[in-house]
Amino acid sequence: MGRAPATSSSSSRSSSSGLKKGPWTAEEDLKLREYIEQHGAGNWRTLPENAGLQRCGKSCRLRWTNYLRPDIKRGRFSFEEEEAIIQLHSVLGNKWSAIAARLPGRTDNEIKNYWNTHIRKRLLRMGLDPVTHAPRLDHLLGSTSQLSNLSNLLC
Repeated sequence: MGRAPATSSSSSRSSSSGLKKGPWTAEEDLKLREYIEQHGAGNWRTLPENAGLQRCGKSCRLRWTNYLRPDIKRGRFSFEEEEAIIQLHSVLGNKWSAIAARLPGRTDNEIKNYWNTHIRKRLLRMGLDPVTHAPRLDHLLGSTSQLSNLSNLLC
């Protein structure tokens, strides 16, 4: 079945317990960072209460994984990283965590966002299909009318 979400009424942490939503504060980041440095990540469901945070475990896990981990690489992607993402995507598809495992310091979320906002659009401009990485027929022919004429000839 699965676990009840931390905010469900059947949970010991109901919505009336005041779980905080929205942007994280510097104070919350500090509490989370210090707790994990001292005790390790451990159980994400119990961590918020033990660390003195009014957040759910999932929020703490995502904050740590995507923003606070000390080994996260920040800033622009290098040409080599972009090429590696394109190559790995051609083999693995949209398995962002598998791609991230081969790019030290980059998170799966960051790679996915970079793919969708930069690389995918660049491949389209180059006339390549971002899914198959093969040349796009509609791009080669120039228009959809020419493509329909070609499909009529082939039938």
